Amino acid sequence: MDKILTFDCYGTLINTKPISDTISNIAKMNGLNSKDAVNIYVNYEDRLMYGEPYIPYDKLIKQVLEYCDMELNSDIFGKSYDEIISVHKELKPFKEVIETLKEIHKKGYQLALMSNSVHDIMNYHLDVLGNVFDNVFLAEDIHAYKPQLKFFKYVEEKLELKGKEHCHIAKGYWWDIVPCSKLGWRKIWVNRNYKKGNKCQEPYQEVHTLDEVLNLI
Repeated sequence: MDKILTFDCYGTLINTKPISDTISNIAKMNGLNSKDAVNIYVNYEDRLMYGEPYIPYDKLIKQVLEYCDMELNSDIFGKSYDEIISVHKELKPFKEVIETLKEIHKKGYQLALMSNSVHDIMNYHLDVLGNVFDNVFLAEDIHAYKPQLKFFKYVEEKLELKGKEHCHIAKGYWWDIVPCSKLGWRKIWVNRNYKKGNKCQEPYQEVHTLDEVLNLI
C-alpha cells in the first residue's frame, strides 16, 4: 500500500513568529500599542479568510494592513505591505524540521503540503525546506482556506487517500485537526505550545516537535 503524509506548513514546519514581531515593531516605532496591533492583524486575517469570498493570501494581507490602519487610526501599516510580504518570504523552518523531513522521506513516504498560501510566497518556503514535497496544495489553487472541508476533500480526491496509508501532520488545531476528524483522517497534532486538546477530535496522536513524529510513523 502506498504511504503518504500530508503536512500543514505555517507553525508546523515554518516559524511564523517574525510576522507578529514585525507588526509589533512597526506599532512600537510609531507610538502605538504593539499587542493591540498584533491582535488586530490576526483577527482581520481570520475575518477576511472566512467571512468573504476567496481572496488570494497576498492580496488578503494588503487588506488586513489597511484594517490595522483603520482600527489604530494610523497610516503606517498599509505603507509596510512590501516589508510584510518580504518577511513572509524570508520565514525559516523550526530547527528540527529539515532533518526530520529527510528522515521521513528515507522511510519511503510520499510527502504533500497543504497550506493557506499562494505560490509566489510558498516557492520560497519550498526552497528552504529542501524541495522534498511530491505534491503541494495551496488555497490559491483550490479557492478555499483550511479548515473548509472543500480543501481537504480536494486533496483526498487528488491523492486517492482512501486507498493509501495516510496521516496528516499539523500544528493548527482548528484549521487542521478538526477537519481531519470530520473526514476520518488519521492525524498527528504538533502541539508546540502545549495546549489542551479537545476530546471531540480524538483519536489523534500528539507531539511537541516535528522530530517526535519519527516514532509514530
